[in-house]
Amino acid sequence: MKSFKACKCCKKEYSTEQMFIACTKYVGIQSFAPYNLFSLELRDCNCGTTLARRLPIIEQQLVLA
Repeated sequence: MKSFKACKCCKKEYSTEQMFIACTKYVGIQSFAPYNLFSLELRDCNCGTTLARRLPIIEQQLVLA
């Protein structure tokens, strides 16, 4: 099974999106609106590397609420 996300620095693999969210620290959101309908949620791996996941605008509003 392919992992959801992997850290290229420490090689830690996050098998699901839920695991990725639970095991990483929220950093912030980089928005590309109004040019795109998605943003990047930035999260820190335990090793300190910042990882990103694509976040639709609707989900971004839920994260910020």
